[in-house]
Amino acid sequence: MLIGLVVVLLLAAGGWALWSFTDDGRSKPKDPNGASHAPGAGTVAWLAEARVKPDEGMRQALGTWFTSTLVVKAEPDVVTAYDIKTGEKKWSFLLTGSLCAASRESEGNVAVVAVMFGNHCMNLKAIDLRDGHRVWNELLMDEKEAGDNLDPKKWGKSGPRLALHDGHVYTTWKDGEQTRNLSDGKRVDQRKQDACEWADTAGGKQLIAITYCGESEIKLRSLDPKKLDKPKWSSSLKRNDGFVSVISTDPLVLSQSPGKGGQDNRYDFVVLDPATGKEKTRVAYNGFWRLGSCFLSTSGCTGALVDKDSLYVAGQGVTMAYDLTTGRERWTYKSDANRVTVPTAVHDGELATYVPATAERRGRLDYVSTADGKVARVVEHSDREKDRKNESMMAKVTFPRLVNGRLLLINDGGVGSDGDGMILAISAPDA
Repeated sequence: MLIGLVVVLLLAAGGWALWSFTDDGRSKPKDPNGASHAPGAGTVAWLAEARVKPDEGMRQALGTWFTSTLVVKAEPDVVTAYDIKTGEKKWSFLLTGSLCAASRESEGNVAVVAVMFGNHCMNLKAIDLRDGHRVWNELLMDEKEAGDNLDPKKWGKSGPRLALHDGHVYTTWKDGEQTRNLSDGKRVDQRKQDACEWADTAGGKQLIAITYCGESEIKLRSLDPKKLDKPKWSSSLKRNDGFVSVISTDPLVLSQSPGKGGQDNRYDFVVLDPATGKEKTRVAYNGFWRLGSCFLSTSGCTGALVDKDSLYVAGQGVTMAYDLTTGRERWTYKSDANRVTVPTAVHDGELATYVPATAERRGRLDYVSTADGKVARVVEHSDREKDRKNESMMAKVTFPRLVNGRLLLINDGGVGSDGDGMILAISAPDA
């Protein structure tokens, strides 16, 4: 849990230098192998570095979204769309201020980011992901009304968070929340609340708000974006139960530290009744799990994947599958005992699990049956030293996505220079 908290605090403070790609000096994005034909399975298809050197201060690169053919990536002062197959840049949208928040989901091919306006994170911009045009541009409020809790230098642990749900964009911060129409940016509702240490949210099937107020309570609400003061349901957890993070809203699954924390990074997974917010089932912590951070504001919990009634969890040398209706383990897939095995995507009865590269060993994708965990096929990645190095550096801090025949290792954290990695795309069969 402490690792997750450090990640969030570093992001709020303005990000950090991650790495620099090893490259041949050619323009980006590119095929590192110089091939003019489609790359074979396991080869590096293309890579993209940070497009601009961020100004001093906010250096966040939060926000990744997809259309049927594009991966769209937010950086400190630009949003860029790349063709998933080729890496060709399709459009760029220059931001008028430093990026400070981003919706963790898109809806109807629209995503929303927040950028700095003066000293405050309060300028919302809705962007059409298909062509990069601005759908609307609005300020949360007048700058004189913003106060300290929208100022990165003063908001402490918790900056603003954005979520999309049912045609609305929801913004929450330490002492307030607001909804707007996703279509035109017009304000729908706004509500003040007592200043809290932390505020978080997730959208999609439901709109969930989480606030950490006082020393004893964590409050969860399922919100109606039109009536913020009348939640569909509200529940609370004891503060000593630890921090929570929304993994999925369909079904509604949380990660919850059972109050032990420390270096073990202990988390249970809790399935909530979507109608009442009450606990339905719980998947208890397992010592084999290796989850990474569970507090990335646009990615949920790295190493955990929910698909319908199943939960897949990354482990040391294993991927473990659980039944979310009972909380019981279904099967364990054993892989390389010395490396974490990360569940990445489910398609046509197969789970793709990612075994990251190291400086000495190539990475790979293992495809296993969702029914019994037996391996169907293995795709080894490039064994070139440069490719191993780039993949291993990206794999340390990214959330892998398998989309349209590409394993995408994407930086959803911060950048320090224009040599930092944004996206590394590896050719992969669809799961």
